[in-house]
Amino acid sequence: MPASAQSMFSRSSYRTLCFAAGLVAVLGTAPAFAADTECALGSKAPPAQLISACNTAIEQASGSPRDQSSALVVRADAQARTSGGMTQALKDVDRAIALDGKNARAYRLRGDLMREAGGDAGKATADLSMAITLDPNDAEAYELRGVVYTEQHRLDRALADYDQAIRLKPDYAQAYADRGVAFYLRGDNEKAVQDYDEAIRLDPDRPRTFTNRAAAYKKLGQIDKALADDHEAIRRDPKVPEYFDNRGLTYAAMKEYDKAIADYDQAIKLQPKPNFLTNRGDSYQFKGELGSALSDYDAALRLDPDFALAYNNRAVLFRKMGERAKALADYEAALRLDPGNDNAAAGRRAMLAEIKKFGAEPPRPLNAPSERSGPSFDCATAVREVEKVICADPQLSVLDLGISESYARLLKVSRGRAASELRSTQRDFIAERNARFGKPGYDLRLALQRRLDTLRDAAP
Repeated sequence: MPASAQSMFSRSSYRTLCFAAGLVAVLGTAPAFAADTECALGSKAPPAQLISACNTAIEQASGSPRDQSSALVVRADAQARTSGGMTQALKDVDRAIALDGKNARAYRLRGDLMREAGGDAGKATADLSMAITLDPNDAEAYELRGVVYTEQHRLDRALADYDQAIRLKPDYAQAYADRGVAFYLRGDNEKAVQDYDEAIRLDPDRPRTFTNRAAAYKKLGQIDKALADDHEAIRRDPKVPEYFDNRGLTYAAMKEYDKAIADYDQAIKLQPKPNFLTNRGDSYQFKGELGSALSDYDAALRLDPDFALAYNNRAVLFRKMGERAKALADYEAALRLDPGNDNAAAGRRAMLAEIKKFGAEPPRPLNAPSERSGPSFDCATAVREVEKVICADPQLSVLDLGISESYARLLKVSRGRAASELRSTQRDFIAERNARFGKPGYDLRLALQRRLDTLRDAAP
């Protein structure tokens, strides 16, 4: 089986699960000159208007260095909320700190800007720590430093900072939401749900928190609640691709693979990402549509050649297709990129054992043409509807023929009771296939693939 879809979070969990507090609006009382010119801390004016007002204040060079520093902080915050304004924003906060080395808000904003821009986490932490030293009652600085610690997976420190932010500001919805992420990453899913509940109670207009709570519900096995939260996140903001991807994961957990694929389709349409393609490939693989699965894994690796999960799950697919050498190579690639990947390590061991037993290549790879075309039986004389469907579908035909050939090879080396049991299980499989085909809940591709896997695993 492919690695669990939830393992996807091992690479992109924080981006997917945690919508860290964006550029927190700078709060506080503005100096008199700033209010007069509308270059005010906490102003709700549009960024362009704030930038213009602050430009005037800064160019006039009126007021003390402290006043100038405050105006630069307001302009930097506004710049950061415009397209392409991050570089200028960082220059402004650097200048603000040079003018007033005790401007706590400047340190807090610079730390947040560096975190947002993917800069040096150590420097971001140092700036936020300085902001806290200068203003120990700054809840936003604690919350933002908690975000940096969470991104570094220093969860105990993150939780301590979120706790302090909430003590200082009990109605701080963002702190509850982000503390929920830290609890989720630590595996405390019940506490995560409690924090998400509180974040939503304080601020229900948080689609990201709904999708995060859905992930925690899935870990708790509460799939219906997870699906309801996924629906709510998409209803509130249908333009975020991660919401569709997350609902796809929920549907996949429910084995509703067609619905999962439809959600992955939408996520990919909004923004092609390697994890979306890999998740869709997994659902195709579970359905037995191996060609579509392979195409998605290949596409994911074209987008990100270092995406370990795609290598791991493509290795699973290659193993099913009988491509042992390719499977081994992909497991090894996954381990090079992610040495702690237990699934890849177990898969590599299994492939080495199979290659030792059967050789690097099977007698006939599952995806290669056989000496004969079609399934194991004569399609010209097929009467049953299930047989006609197998004849009409090349993938089903290959699976059927693989079952027949694997059964024959295994029967040839079986003796006594083992041979009798093998014949009995094969008869039962065919009888169940014929009886259940077309009935609700029966997946022919999956049934054929599972039978083939069982016969291959039983080979000496």
